[in-house]
Parts: sequence; C-alpha cells; structure tokens
Amino acid sequence: MGKLGINKVIIYIDGGLGNQMFQFAFASIIAKKNNSKILIDNSFFDANNKDINYILRDFGLSIFNINYKVYKSSFLNNFFLKFIALEKYIEPSFDFNQKALKLKPPIYIKGYFQSHKYFYGHESYIRKIFTFPEHLIDLKNIKTLDEIQHTESISIHIRRGDYVDDKTTNKVHGTCSLEYYLESIKMITENKLKNFCIYFFSDDIDWVKENFNDLEFKKQFIDNNKDDKSWIDMFLMSKCKHNIIANSSFSFWGAWLNSNKNKQVIAPKQWFLDPDLEAQSKNLIPPTWIRI
Repeated sequence: MGKLGINKVIIYIDGGLGNQMFQFAFASIIAKKNNSKILIDNSFFDANNKDINYILRDFGLSIFNINYKVYKSSFLNNFFLKFIALEKYIEPSFDFNQKALKLKPPIYIKGYFQSHKYFYGHESYIRKIFTFPEHLIDLKNIKTLDEIQHTESISIHIRRGDYVDDKTTNKVHGTCSLEYYLESIKMITENKLKNFCIYFFSDDIDWVKENFNDLEFKKQFIDNNKDDKSWIDMFLMSKCKHNIIANSSFSFWGAWLNSNKNKQVIAPKQWFLDPDLEAQSKNLIPPTWIRI
C-alpha cells in the first residue's frame, strides 16, 4: 500500500500511440500542477490483444523517456483505493472541459482529452515529455531526416487501415478524401514555397503510391517504418517544415510537435463522420491551423 501512496494520478491508457499521448499529456499536467506521481493503468492492452474482435494495439509510450509506474489491479490495491476514497473521473464528453484541469489527486482518470487547450501554458513541458529517442533511428531514416531538415519539407499523413477496413471505425471517423489532399497540396505549394519536397506517410502506402505517383512535385513515399517502428513516421513528420494531416490523433501529434515557428498546418474541417462526436471536436485543433 505504501508503494501505491495517496498523491497519485492514475491514468487509463488505451488506443493507438496518438491517443495514448493525449491521455498521458493530460495526466502529466494534472500531476505537475499537484506535485504528484503518475501511475499508468495499461490493462487495456492485455485484454485488447486477446480479443479477436478488436484491432491489435500496443502500448507505445515506452519509446519516450518518461517517468511513470504501472498500476496493476489487485485485491490489495483496490482495497487501498477504496479506503482512501479514490475519486474516479470519467470524461463526460469528447469536448474540452476546463473543469477537468482542476482535478486533484488521488484520482483515477479515464478519457481521451483530445484538445490543444489542455496543453495551453504547458507546451514546452509536453514537448519535453514527448522527446523521441533519435539514437534508435536506423541509417535509412537518418538519411531521410537529413533531407527533411535541408529542404522546404511538407509531410502528408494519410490514415486508412481500420478507418477503411473496419465498418464500426469507418462510421465514427470516415476518411479524408483524395480531393482534400489535392486541395491542401495546391494551397500549401502555391504559397511561394521554393525547393519543396512532399513526404508521404501512411498505414496504406501502396494506395498512396497508386494515387499520388503521378503528382508532378518532388516527393518521397516513406514505407519502411512498420509496427513497433511506426513512431519514426511521427518523428519525421514533426521535423518537416509544414504538415498536411489526416483526421487522426497520430497526425495531430506529428504536426503539433513540429517546432517550426513558421509552419503551415492544414487539417480537415470535418474530424469525425459521426455527427455527435464532430460537434464535440471543435476545440481539438489549434486555431492557427488551416481547416479545409
């Protein structure tokens, strides 16, 4: 019980890497404001990966050099949490909630917390937390990184995968149209950019090559970062000068972590196909990003 302590923020982590980053970022801000420690409940991944009806997900936060301990549900821990009257906070809706930033430990938190507003005033702290392990990057990606840093690089992230193949996911998210990407490319390249190169990232790179191979601009299709190396795509996107993103949390972080002060970011105007979630997503994207 002493190891669990009472000055703790317990955060339930689920989903892909982008979702996990939103959740951990929110918990980190609550912990920082209250001089608390973070415990991660990653039980989702044990249960999820045993269920054939769910899309396989992996706990991805371990790539970052972050300070946390894992919370494991047990009779002793559950009894202790009940004894200290642990508060549980379940995010009431997808929209930004200012009151959530006033949460106090000990507390168990579950939700998505997908809004740039949660990070307001803590941007440098969040960027420091999500520092990628560049020393683990292979030579091919180091070469791509060097090219990205020495050109007017534009990343384009195209999310397909479960957005296309899984009917339930498709009804919630939908996919960005080919027209959206072509219009975004036109908008960003007409803005007096010189010597630019477009870098395509996707979980369906074959579809991307088929649809964008005839694009007249200088381009590269990044197709070598799979599975446990997919974080390298996010890292490379964050190093591009400008970003065209999908309606994806993975996309969001690639652009948000881009530290170029003069960056242009284009995001889809419609984030969710589901009308209720779409109505709750108005505070997700920073106002400086272009929505089309």
